[in-house]
Amino acid sequence: MQDVTFIDGGSLPVPEGVTRDWFKAAAESREEDDKLFSLVREAFQRKIDVGIHVPTYPQYRDMIGQFLDIIKDEKNCYEPYALKEDNAKILELEIIDEVAKRYKEETGETLEVRVCVAGPTDLYLQAFGATMFRDAYHYMALDIDRFVRKAFETAKNFKIRVVALDEPSLGMNDRIQFFDPDIVSALTVASTYARQQGADVEIHLHSPLKYKVVCETPINVIGVEYAATPSYLDLFDREYLEMSGTYVRLGVSRTDIGNLIGAINEKYEVNAWKEKEYMQKIVTEMETPEVIKKRLETACAVLGDRIRYASPDCGLAFWPDQELAFKLLENTAKGIDAFNAENRGEE
Repeated sequence: MQDVTFIDGGSLPVPEGVTRDWFKAAAESREEDDKLFSLVREAFQRKIDVGIHVPTYPQYRDMIGQFLDIIKDEKNCYEPYALKEDNAKILELEIIDEVAKRYKEETGETLEVRVCVAGPTDLYLQAFGATMFRDAYHYMALDIDRFVRKAFETAKNFKIRVVALDEPSLGMNDRIQFFDPDIVSALTVASTYARQQGADVEIHLHSPLKYKVVCETPINVIGVEYAATPSYLDLFDREYLEMSGTYVRLGVSRTDIGNLIGAINEKYEVNAWKEKEYMQKIVTEMETPEVIKKRLETACAVLGDRIRYASPDCGLAFWPDQELAFKLLENTAKGIDAFNAENRGEE
């Protein structure tokens, strides 16, 4: 079995002293480029430093809004919702290119990166709600394709190894009106170009209920939140994954911060939101490298070499601060690396 690669979900708590609204305004106006660029680059470098094998650009903006705001702006489009490719830019990729350039100079290697974009289904739900306008759904898929194409054009000093479509609604949201063939068509449009470029395409699902539908598309990696919901493992059919050439990205560290803090409060009879020193127990007692390694071992016994990537369950945007978030990422890296070393027969 090949090594399991550590990727992350992208989002982080905002640095102290700024807000998500500030990031949104700064990214749209470009009036504070120096500060914006510095904060994004620092966080991206920290992701590399704590041991993420294929890091995602730091995401401080709302996942759907980051893309939908551009799509809904008529000046960016040929016609409503038909985005011009030149305007399909992910600013953060331009910012991290400088970090990737320095990485290449220092190591002689090209940094591999994960690019995360909103999926067409979640974009559609945000824009149109519980409706079924197939043409609009198709436009959303085409728009995501344009963001992906522009991302590859932007990648001058790094290599895009993974393109991730964020589609947590699939299998979870009963407001989706489209039939499975509609979903297959949209996901195919959104994922084909990246696959043609040799990248893996991951879909981030909260639940794997719809995974067999995804297997009918070019998407070849299915990401699920296994750490918080181990029973999700039972929904996968390993033979079906092998037959369709599909792999899995497993969440092996928990990110449901409210539940984690609730467990700390109950165990120690405290309010960790106020007595914040108790929050450290999340990464010193609960989500430790040993626990994370054990989760991966349990999953490997079921799915074997179908596990290609591992990560935290989801993004870390709602964690209390960056230090705690980066400690979880560091623990996740140590757990995955220990699993890989043992799998290779190393001590």
